[in-house]
Amino acid sequence: MLKRIIEKNYKWIIAFLCLIIVIMMLEDIFENEQLTLDMLVYRLVILNLRSEPLTVIMKVITNLSSAYVLIVITLGTFIFIKNKKVGLCVASNLIITTLLNQLLKYIVQRPRPDGYRLIAESGYSFPSGHSMVSMAFYGLIIYLIWKMVKNKKIKYISCGILGLLIPMIGFSRIYLGVHYASDVIGGFAISIVYLLLFTNIARSVLQLEKEKNYKMKNKRKMVELRKKRKKLRNSFKYAFEGIEEAWKTEQNLKIHFVIMALVIIAGFIFKISVMEWIVCLLLFAIVISLELINTAIETTVDIAMPEINEKAKYAKDIAAGAVLFSAIISVIIGLIIFLPKIFG
Repeated sequence: MLKRIIEKNYKWIIAFLCLIIVIMMLEDIFENEQLTLDMLVYRLVILNLRSEPLTVIMKVITNLSSAYVLIVITLGTFIFIKNKKVGLCVASNLIITTLLNQLLKYIVQRPRPDGYRLIAESGYSFPSGHSMVSMAFYGLIIYLIWKMVKNKKIKYISCGILGLLIPMIGFSRIYLGVHYASDVIGGFAISIVYLLLFTNIARSVLQLEKEKNYKMKNKRKMVELRKKRKKLRNSFKYAFEGIEEAWKTEQNLKIHFVIMALVIIAGFIFKISVMEWIVCLLLFAIVISLELINTAIETTVDIAMPEINEKAKYAKDIAAGAVLFSAIISVIIGLIIFLPKIFG
């Protein structure tokens, strides 16, 4: 039973563990504590492993995750791969991870290690941009090769080389003295969570299901798989259409989004902790989701009972009350988080 649950949900278990690692690191970083891991790796790598020949090798490896190299590879996917959707996926992945990395650096604002750098770097330290982007970029390439290349030798050799390259890029950032070990591990962990989500989208966009890689004899199964893909795409489409329609018609929803934007701005200004960010994001999700549910209930009741009805009013009032209650609790929690920072 347990084995079946793990096999079915192993991706999300990995994602959860990665998030726990990142949160634990961020707690220490925000409290300006020196991580034991960083000190141990510093002693091992910086004090014991540095040499001139190895420095040359590390500089070459770190450049394999530079913007120029990744852009050239991305352009190559457009030029040499017939399916242009592959190129679009690779390009989108590179843009998203780069923007996400810059956003996280701005939120955390951890200074880079100083005093033992072998190359010049600017900007903040956590998470490591080279590590995070290399895991996301080359990780997606590994996924695409594994799914699309039929020649087993090419598949295994390519995936093996890229699989070794990713940790080597992370190691090079520590060796060159521009990142702490926790920056690299944090960047890898964040990208693993991101990749688990992005590859699901890529699989749907590129139609990498079994019937695309292997010719199915049973046409009925092929039809069923196509229907599942269509349902998945439509479910996202209809969900976004629902949010858009609620935005157009519901004034309260607009107010909730404005408040959310103001709280996010205040969070950046007052530099709230990771746990406080998590609390705020959960409250945003709860209040806005309840407002959407309230809108759905009101619309359904109006369709079922267009005439004035006491029970219909009762149902609407309860749904509206749920939104109000969650909003009041959210305001109280918000005051608990921000008042000490404003007047402290």
